[in-house]
Amino acid sequence: MSSHRFEITGQSDFELGIERKRPVAILAEVPDADVADGLVFIIPGMGGEKDADYSAMLRRYISAKYNLVAVSVDAHCNTCRPARSTEFGEVDFELDGESILDALGRYIASGEKIDRRLETHADILQMLRAAAPKQFSVRAILNPPGDQYQNFGVLSALDHLCALNALVDSEISFDVANVLCVGSSHGGYVAHMMHKFAPNSFNGIIDASAYCETVTAFIDGKWKEAHINDGNLIYTCSTRQAWQFANPGLASFFGPDRALIRDTAYDTHMQTVATAASRKCQFRMIHSTNDAVSSPDLKHRQAEMLRALGFDASLDMINEGDVDGKFIKSADHGMGIALNLLFDRYYPTIERREGVTDQKLETALTFDGPKYSYRISHRASEIQLAATCEARSPIRGETVDRLAS
Repeated sequence: MSSHRFEITGQSDFELGIERKRPVAILAEVPDADVADGLVFIIPGMGGEKDADYSAMLRRYISAKYNLVAVSVDAHCNTCRPARSTEFGEVDFELDGESILDALGRYIASGEKIDRRLETHADILQMLRAAAPKQFSVRAILNPPGDQYQNFGVLSALDHLCALNALVDSEISFDVANVLCVGSSHGGYVAHMMHKFAPNSFNGIIDASAYCETVTAFIDGKWKEAHINDGNLIYTCSTRQAWQFANPGLASFFGPDRALIRDTAYDTHMQTVATAASRKCQFRMIHSTNDAVSSPDLKHRQAEMLRALGFDASLDMINEGDVDGKFIKSADHGMGIALNLLFDRYYPTIERREGVTDQKLETALTFDGPKYSYRISHRASEIQLAATCEARSPIRGETVDRLAS
């Protein structure tokens, strides 16, 4: 088995017209066979794996056991949690100054006395820590490496597709008809987004607790995205944002069109995907009936829609009685399922089928929304895709003004 690292240019943010400064790293474990039986993208949940060694072990395990090229991609905003794996860089943790002063007010209101000279925010935090076990909430911004921000899905999916094109063009030999994704939570969601943008390139998608649409807590900047405990300080976090919800007149407004392109259960868009698919992807999904993050009802709808569109899609719903402490460790979001065990469970149920990548087919997809029309085009011999978002005519739905490319 051999380890490979590549770097490619990230797909530009065509929605907001922002160029990418940070290259996309690709880590691949390659089995010893002359030609691997296929390739699998391993996509962890929001923030990436907690440990770089575990991530490497996971790739090696799947590669060796199944004769597959196992790949991790440093896709856009993949690394967005502090104190996690530094495999792809560090996340800056920026406390909100106004929030620290608010916490000081709560400190005084609780009956505590100011017993020291306070000249900096650090002085205030030190005093708050000394007041344990009383707890204080402080807002914090998570700054991913390389000036990234929370795009929620689109750029991450495109980065993975660019990585696939780069790997197809590399010296690594694998069966390009057997490309798969395995992911949990946000990772599973990104896998479905990859299929939405490239319906011919994937033979199988395996997900645990993948949501189907935008989780607004991750992009509205209201400090609900994550909670991190630091002793008696509780940091309520939001990743650095580029979208906003206040001014519909700006391109940065996250309106219905932005949400629909990120929806993997929107029937109109998925009909477009099914029509473009010359070979139908196989979906293996597992979800909890108690999931508070990803709606079980919406997951049912997604599975039923995929089957109605001709896809081989199975959905296993679990509850408290299914917790075995081994494969399923809890009945909440994620279910505590390790990605290697998730792959072990479902990969053997996926048939090897002939297929051709969207890059070779030069697939072009158009996804219409109320105001904008998105177009995703694959180009032969090009690593990056052509992606545009154009305003539509309010009368006949025709595109009239290119916003970004």
